[in-house]
Amino acid sequence: MLSVRPSTLSVTGRMVHAKTMPVTNRESPATRLLEVPGPKCYPVLGSLMDMLTDKDFDKENSFRYIMKLFKIHGPIVKVKYPGQPTAVLIKKPEDAEEILQLTKSNPVRISMESLKAARYVNPYFENKSGIVTENGEEWWRVRSRVQAPVMKPKNVLNYLKDMDQVTLDFLDRISKLRNSEGQVTVDFQEELSKWSLESICLVALNQRVGCFNPNLSPGSQPEVIIKAALDFMNAIKESETGSKLWKIYPTKIFKQLQDSMQILTETCDDVAQKMEREIQEKSSDSQDCHLNMVEQLIREPGLSHKDVVTFMMDLIPGGTQTTADNAAVLLYLMAKHPESQARLQEELDHVLGDGSGNITPNQLAQLTYTKAVLKESNRLMPPMFGPVRILQEDTHFRDHILQKGWLVILMNALSGWDEEYFPRHDEFLPERWLRHRPFGNIHPCASLPFSHGIRMCVGRRLAEQELHTLVARTFHQYNLDWKHDDLERAYKYVFSPKGPMKFTFIERK
Repeated sequence: MLSVRPSTLSVTGRMVHAKTMPVTNRESPATRLLEVPGPKCYPVLGSLMDMLTDKDFDKENSFRYIMKLFKIHGPIVKVKYPGQPTAVLIKKPEDAEEILQLTKSNPVRISMESLKAARYVNPYFENKSGIVTENGEEWWRVRSRVQAPVMKPKNVLNYLKDMDQVTLDFLDRISKLRNSEGQVTVDFQEELSKWSLESICLVALNQRVGCFNPNLSPGSQPEVIIKAALDFMNAIKESETGSKLWKIYPTKIFKQLQDSMQILTETCDDVAQKMEREIQEKSSDSQDCHLNMVEQLIREPGLSHKDVVTFMMDLIPGGTQTTADNAAVLLYLMAKHPESQARLQEELDHVLGDGSGNITPNQLAQLTYTKAVLKESNRLMPPMFGPVRILQEDTHFRDHILQKGWLVILMNALSGWDEEYFPRHDEFLPERWLRHRPFGNIHPCASLPFSHGIRMCVGRRLAEQELHTLVARTFHQYNLDWKHDDLERAYKYVFSPKGPMKFTFIERK
């Protein structure tokens, strides 16, 4: 499924040989190692028959089948499907923490095979595909150089004013798309995608692209970028979760991936070249603090022009659909819980006052309940199952041995729904995340929506800032209502809302 090159880099950057990867065995040498439990495995078919014959199995809601496996076999379950490596599913946060610790010196994960293939056949990328798809030394070469500029709080806060303005423009557009009862009458998910794309392009392209312009002409730059970004992400989802016939011949969806990728490549390359020229025109003693995030990457030793372009283009689709899906769920949960809205609005009124002017870094720092709302949203309706690691060595774990090449999937989403770790787990209670922890301490690995450690989503702080700003501005201006059936989501690489989203925005008095 995936060719993994052994890494010689530790988390700290210290050079170590892969065979020194830590292996633990909590049991005494005399203890007999047990087979990892799981459904019956057949030759060729593996565990497929068990899954297909389960009356409750639903491809779009596969988590229900996985929850049943845990109930039957316990918190560690082994499954095997045709054409895939053996997978071990881990439920308990303390077990997830140990796996993450065991693999921290070489955290290899499943890559987006389709994206990697598309870039490897494109001569522009010179057999390099960026941190989203690479593992080992090539991944660390780029990741170690981009993470400081992209995750530095000061750099992220430099975009706060403009991100806030994007959100204000978004809400102004939404106010015009409501009917007499306040219900938004257009595809709200599409509008959220425009909001998130407009926001991330502030970083990736250092400009507004005009997503909210009601008079965009077909073929205009904003329209082309919007379509390319959405086509790119959708093509990856389909390629990674579908039949994967693209491995045999160039399918329609794989061609869509290549075409949309080409548009984003050309767009980002043009912007990067422009920034390079502008940097050269600046005085030689210009400090990094005066450069935007991409300009800092351009000046980063060890990163080539194409490395920066690849990273820029990954930010656009990666920061568009996933952030929009996250925002949709967050707004839905708040609309369903008016008592949480009221508490949030009390905080917003106190911190933002009349809401005039842009949100400042000092104000953002005070929005503790606002930030708790996002954490609780990600716990109750997480964006994905959880982190994945591909074992690079045979590993003793509990009273089992996990073999080299196996996938270990940390089913973080399910631990978020477990009463043992989250009392009143089926309730939306943002206050559980406040500093005094009114519902008890929370295990650090009980909810990992952005993954963990050095494989944590590099755009996490950007996404959080966008979402905090959206929550703050939306509920400072409006009461949000949801008058329809409960929201359903389908799992296709990530969890995404199904069907139209129909919110009612009622102006606060």
